Amino acid sequence: MPIHEPKICPRCSKEFICKTGDISNCQCRDIIINDEERAFIEERYNDCLCIDCLKDLKNKYVLFREKFFTNG
Repeated sequence: MPIHEPKICPRCSKEFICKTGDISNCQCRDIIINDEERAFIEERYNDCLCIDCLKDLKNKYVLFREKFFTNG
């Protein structure tokens, strides 16, 4: 039986359901995060984030990388 765990996002305090036992239907499956983005997020947070914060942090990482690591 899938485990659905109510959580509060540590970044924005929004309530959401984490589906750790049914990851194919979890809200986080809708976003693709590469290893660098995952490390960027994991350095700042120790628990699951809501989908809005995951998307926002992914975008912030892209902007951070473009600002500080673009050759040009």
